[in-house]
Amino acid sequence: MKKVALYIIFCWTIQPILAQSWEVGAMLGGSNYHGDIAYNIVPQETNLSGGAFFKYNFNEFWAIRPTLSYLKISGADSNFSEYRLRNLSFRNNIYEFSSVVEFNFKPFSNRAIHNNTSVYTLLGIALFLHRPEALLNDKWVELQPLQTENQRYRLMQISIPMGAGIKHALTPNIIVGFEAGWRKTFTDYLDDVSTTYANLNTGGETYQALADRSYEVSENGNRLASQGDLRGDPNLKDWYFQTAFSISYRFTPIQCPF
Repeated sequence: MKKVALYIIFCWTIQPILAQSWEVGAMLGGSNYHGDIAYNIVPQETNLSGGAFFKYNFNEFWAIRPTLSYLKISGADSNFSEYRLRNLSFRNNIYEFSSVVEFNFKPFSNRAIHNNTSVYTLLGIALFLHRPEALLNDKWVELQPLQTENQRYRLMQISIPMGAGIKHALTPNIIVGFEAGWRKTFTDYLDDVSTTYANLNTGGETYQALADRSYEVSENGNRLASQGDLRGDPNLKDWYFQTAFSISYRFTPIQCPF
């Protein structure tokens, strides 16, 4: 009788929580960015991204998904003829922890009466760590400590992930999907470019070489910028993007007879 009582208690208390299934999975795809060194997406600047996540499905429509991701972004003025003389470039390795809420447009669960495929949308918040770098003499140099615009910005930032995707249950337990996500940031320094040129006659050799790189492409080897000239647009914050395939394992809950 004691075992039966415990089983009944389990079915009435713990089982309702377990009934909404958990998932663990991984994502792999590409990442890119929009900012002062790319006013639109440049396909050849797409880099590798990936992540791992677990998900709790509240019901057939709503789920929450914490995710740990790595995304790499890059850009170069050489991709745009009108920016060629500015001649700036960068790469940035981004480490992100996000938590997003998913909404399925069709009821999606391991129940036979629900769909095996659904389109979904997502929205959440993320904390990310980034570190812009530039290539100089075959060596990657971290840009933030140089203060190329005489401004030290924070390397830990917050972003707002948003996007949409499609998922399909191959089996009651195996789910595959494809997702496109955008991150709205509150920084203009993913690319280390935002405002105006600082005093180019101060700082060390590395600072002078990277704060203004127009000398590398000018006809006479002279700098084309002066202190106070526009280096970027501070009114437009940077974005980064990810498109990725995913696969996850859905834990089928224990079924109670009650």
